[in-house]
Amino acid sequence: MQLSSLSLLASSLVPLAALPGSSASPVALTTRNNAGRPTAQLQNGTVRGVHLPTFAQDAFLGIPYAQPPVGDLRLRRPQPLEAGFDGGSFEAVEYSAFCWGIGSDNYGFEQSEDCLTLNVVRPSGTTADDKLPVGLWIYGGGFQQGGTADPRYNSSWIIQRSVEMEKPIIFVSVNYRVSSLGFLSSDELRAEGNVNLGLYDQRLAMQWLQDNIAAFGGDPEKVTIWGESAGAASVSYQLLGYGLTSTSLFRGAILESGSPTGRPHAAPETLQPRFEAILNGTDCTNAADVLACVRAAPLEQFNASASTWTWNPVVDGQLIAEYPSDSFRAGKFVKVPLLIGTNTDEGSGFGAKNITTDSELAAAQQAYYPKLTNSSVASLFELYPNDPSQGCPYNTGDGLLASGYQDKRSNALTGDLRYVAGRRLMAQKYVAADQAVYSYRFDQPAPNATIALGTAHFAEVAYVFSNPLPTQNRLGDRPGDAELAHLMTSQWISFIHDGTPNNHGVEGAETWPDYRTEPNNMLYRRQGSHVERDDFRADGIRFITELGWELSA
Repeated sequence: MQLSSLSLLASSLVPLAALPGSSASPVALTTRNNAGRPTAQLQNGTVRGVHLPTFAQDAFLGIPYAQPPVGDLRLRRPQPLEAGFDGGSFEAVEYSAFCWGIGSDNYGFEQSEDCLTLNVVRPSGTTADDKLPVGLWIYGGGFQQGGTADPRYNSSWIIQRSVEMEKPIIFVSVNYRVSSLGFLSSDELRAEGNVNLGLYDQRLAMQWLQDNIAAFGGDPEKVTIWGESAGAASVSYQLLGYGLTSTSLFRGAILESGSPTGRPHAAPETLQPRFEAILNGTDCTNAADVLACVRAAPLEQFNASASTWTWNPVVDGQLIAEYPSDSFRAGKFVKVPLLIGTNTDEGSGFGAKNITTDSELAAAQQAYYPKLTNSSVASLFELYPNDPSQGCPYNTGDGLLASGYQDKRSNALTGDLRYVAGRRLMAQKYVAADQAVYSYRFDQPAPNATIALGTAHFAEVAYVFSNPLPTQNRLGDRPGDAELAHLMTSQWISFIHDGTPNNHGVEGAETWPDYRTEPNNMLYRRQGSHVERDDFRADGIRFITELGWELSA
């Protein structure tokens, strides 16, 4: 189980738990005798953080960037802080609760509606005049779960490496609303403009950085937004936000296993009956003002009703102005350099299992993509034949998965539909807009991976963070694991600091080519990372990128 609070309590400057073979985690440190505590003067008052001597870093945790979205602010866009901190200061020494959600990422953590906070970690000694580049991390979790206190997102090894590289950066992570409190949609909420609330949370946090990050020594003109899975999809929505082609909120973007085109956007007629069921479950069906009633309902009653379904971003005509495929077609996206990639076997964790016939596979795909036509399914089946030697997990030969005769085919379709095709489409569109693109394929199975999983979704995260903590997604200790983490962490830092991943200082590493030169990926393996041509499954992926509205994308 994950640590329940990861708090920084004022008791003693020792680790709460020893971690064999690794440095202590800063989130497991306490603060007694933390003389000369770091401070920053914000618009709302002084924040007082904690010094992390193991890493020579300062951490400011749980800083509110919005008014608590409770009471009448439930199911509304986030509101900026207006009043100053009580007493003029804020003790930023503890991660806040997770935003209430559904899923294993939230197990063992406190959850609350009052969760709109962010964290700032910087090298100690940073002053307000240093103007360091900033990486803003947006966690994944399928828009249903997640939080910044998750130890897998511990940034101290990244900050430490940035100082070693003489390219110091600041790491910021943001809590945003998920599940029904973040993405509930109905006709009534649309009329108010109160859908996609989790994305608007992220947007307000970006504005907060523009107003406040300089006080921590960061440069508001050097922000890179960065996420994985739903966090990467969030980054892509911010890139397409409002149909803008430029913004002052960020200057670069990193997307790990996520894009805006692989996830269907449900239509209002699909979502309204679900909302009406919530009204019934909260005794609000006959209320004169149903939204006021739902906002006043006890959280437990609301959750019991709303958690029956998953809730995801929708096209709202504002932040998500139109289907993303239409935005790309029209060139309506923010032009900044990208670092973008996917893992080899993205579909292994998401593809429908126990598939033995074509009809079962067609039904599974059309259940996820209701607008996918029979003709398109037939074309996909031709492009992704029932040949296990071509299926996912890839490079596993002609053998079948024990779960189902066509499960490797199901995995292959799912991975390309939801992840890989969107990555290639974004790379191509940004190159067409003459933006630098650095594309990768991560091909290193996690140390606890099975043959049936291969190099699955999320496997790269521990390597990017160089995170040795004993989490459920840990960094391996096989020959080459540490070296691969060192390379990837250094490249990500270089991109955040300089706009290119190639100023990393790792001896012997191949130069990562700009996709504008030719469509190549950096292929990551613990023994033998190298550049590859990005032309695998060309016909199938090209067909997927042309489906557009059939994927509700």
